[in-house]
Amino acid sequence: MRLFDITSIEELAKLLLMQPHELQELRKCRGAMYRSHQMRKSNGTLRTLHVPHGELKLLQQKINRQILGKVVLLRCVHGGVKGRSVITNAQRHVGKAFVFSVDIKDFFPSVRPEMVLSVFEALGFRGDAANLLVQVTTWDGQLPQGVPTSSAIANLSMTRVDIRLEGLALRHGLDYTRYVDDLTFSGPERLQKFRKLIQRIVEEEGFIVNPDKMFTMHSGMRQVVTKIVVNTKLNLAREDRKEIRRSALQNAGLPRQVRDNDYALRGRLSWAYSVNRTLGIKIRNLARVS
Repeated sequence: MRLFDITSIEELAKLLLMQPHELQELRKCRGAMYRSHQMRKSNGTLRTLHVPHGELKLLQQKINRQILGKVVLLRCVHGGVKGRSVITNAQRHVGKAFVFSVDIKDFFPSVRPEMVLSVFEALGFRGDAANLLVQVTTWDGQLPQGVPTSSAIANLSMTRVDIRLEGLALRHGLDYTRYVDDLTFSGPERLQKFRKLIQRIVEEEGFIVNPDKMFTMHSGMRQVVTKIVVNTKLNLAREDRKEIRRSALQNAGLPRQVRDNDYALRGRLSWAYSVNRTLGIKIRNLARVS
């Protein structure tokens, strides 16, 4: 994974098309360039976002483009990768006898500065250059959500986990994918005997498995991967299909100008179409959207 050989601030500044004093100044005053706010998650709890602005955000975007964006991620990684999505993640698990999913607890906050330092060192940064990169991409002792570089760094912090779990899957005829903090295995019944080993590997690499979000799903029950049903084909869950049909029928009774400007419904129709094309067309016709 080593792509660079950079030690000094001067070399780093050259790579990022900046002046050394600009990097030093941003390192010193970065705290003033974050705005923090809370967002409610689907389970009702609050997530704190630290959103950068100004020159710090521009620097993070450069780091993303000039450094992190140069890394080719493993085939099992589907979150934050161009051309991959929750859909490509779910496709790998369609029609399997067993599906086992694991969620990492407090994923972004658990990526500590020393883990971020290891990521940049693996890419070829050392000394003051590596330390500056850590300082301008972490905040309050963790990888902050809302920062341009956080998704890429989070993915790279999981490299050892991914290598070990993908190797386990290949040796035993299983499929393994990861979408951000959602890890999914699928395969025949023997998958069940690897569940504790999977958890142990994740925890040996410094992460914690959320015990409330570990699910084993056999083919006789609904199998869901990143909120997509995968039993025999990709599909929306029954309750999601009912809800979007209800919204579509409500929309159909509205004046055409109102129907065509309901962008929230359009987004849901697009999602339904991308998961299940036949279903998406039917619901779109129900909604009478042009």
